[in-house]
Amino acid sequence: MSIKQIKKVGGILFLISMCFLFAGCLKENIEPQVEAVVSSEDKNIIAVQAVLESEFTVPNEEYLVIVKNIDKKMTEIGSNTPEANEVNGVEESGVSDEWRAYEDLVKKTYGPYFTDNAYDSLISNVIAFKYHYGYLGFDENLRYKMKVSNIQVTKSENINTPKFYDFTAQVEYTNNTGAVSQHEVKGTAILAEPGKIGKFEIRDDGGLGEQVR
Repeated sequence: MSIKQIKKVGGILFLISMCFLFAGCLKENIEPQVEAVVSSEDKNIIAVQAVLESEFTVPNEEYLVIVKNIDKKMTEIGSNTPEANEVNGVEESGVSDEWRAYEDLVKKTYGPYFTDNAYDSLISNVIAFKYHYGYLGFDENLRYKMKVSNIQVTKSENINTPKFYDFTAQVEYTNNTGAVSQHEVKGTAILAEPGKIGKFEIRDDGGLGEQVR
């Protein structure tokens, strides 16, 4: 093959390679950058599901450590003293490290899913982790487990209550002897803004509260 022919073939190969390169760059540039877009309704459903999963998954080891520390501190100083009120977060002048740990846990677990007012109510009324309260007696022989499944969250079809969501969940409860019972939990949540719960109410827990108590 002559030098002229070699140059000609080389030029053709170069042009072909450039075409492939250009096509690849063009494809990369024209492909749309698709970002995950979560609708307001999806955010609302996710918020309700997250709260149900937290409330009905027991035990929560971090919660256990915190309430044991609170109980230990109150036992040391006496439950009817001003210092005990501080441990329980009652005194505005001083919040104990034990109580602050509880607030931090509530904020981490529930804060992202509640409005500011609803979150403040969780703290002031100490109603977060309600179904974990059975551990407050610290009797090692009275231990139970709960796990939640089949969570269904449905937006209200009533045009007058567009922010209302009904929910149901199946909760499996195992007592300290290993006996298992099934409970259907029903309730309503009001989503004041996308992904933020303004009110969360369990209307029927299928007898689960009695088991915990």
